[in-house]
Parts: sequence; structure tokens; C-alpha cells
Amino acid sequence: MADTQALQRVETPGACLTLTRSATLAITTAGTTITWQTETRANGITWATTDITIPTNGYYAINFSYIATTSHTAFCRLLVNTVGVILFADSAISSTSHTFTAIRYFTADDAVRIQPVPSSNTTINVIAENSAGESPILHIVQLTGSQT
Repeated sequence: MADTQALQRVETPGACLTLTRSATLAITTAGTTITWQTETRANGITWATTDITIPTNGYYAINFSYIATTSHTAFCRLLVNTVGVILFADSAISSTSHTFTAIRYFTADDAVRIQPVPSSNTTINVIAENSAGESPILHIVQLTGSQT
């Protein structure tokens, strides 16, 4: 019984961050690094314009979604310390809606950037959080602490 009572009723990750934009953004087939404008929620993760700074070693889940003005296929680069390390995969289906998810081990002070690469030049729309087709929106959640 004591173990059950000790369970936390609210999810509280070690660190988390949700970012979005307040203006549309043109993205190109060469890849466009997202410049973030609005912090919706944060706990322990800091950011400035394009760079998100990881606070401590550990595994993190990253989810990035956007709605564009034109239908296209896309992939997304995850840049860590300016080096593209993961290509988020997206479906080969042409759509205006795209979502990319990855889980990765980061070390403290890694600088993370998100860079969508559409198959044709387009513009990312801005749609409010908690509505149909939120855009653009980035969630980062720490899953584990440091591994020694």
C-alpha cells in the first residue's frame, strides 16, 4: 500500500521543453534550420533562437511537427553541435502535415538544431497549440538521467 501511495500522479520529466513560432517560415529543399520564437513550457532545458542546449547526459525524446502551405514529402535533420547526426524519417506520402520523432542519448551542453528538408520549397504555417494541426511545434523530454 505504501508503494502505491508513493506513486506520483503527475508526469514530471527530469527536463522538458516545448517551442513554437509566432510567424510563418519559408523552408527550402536545401534544408532550413528552424528559428524558434515562443517557449510554451520549459523545465531545465534552455534555448536561444536556433539552438537548444541539453542540460545533462541522458536519453531524450524529440518530436517535431509542422503544417505547410503546399503538399510535399520531407525528412528532417537533427543537428548536434552543428553536425547532422540523425535523419528523422517521414513517410513518402506527399502531405501538408509532417511529424518527426527520435530518441537519442545526448551529453551535457550539446547544442541541438532542427532542420526540415522538404521535397519542394514551401512555407510552415503557424497554428496554435491545442488545436487541429499544431504547427510548428517541438517537444523535447528527458527520458533518463546520466549513465555512468
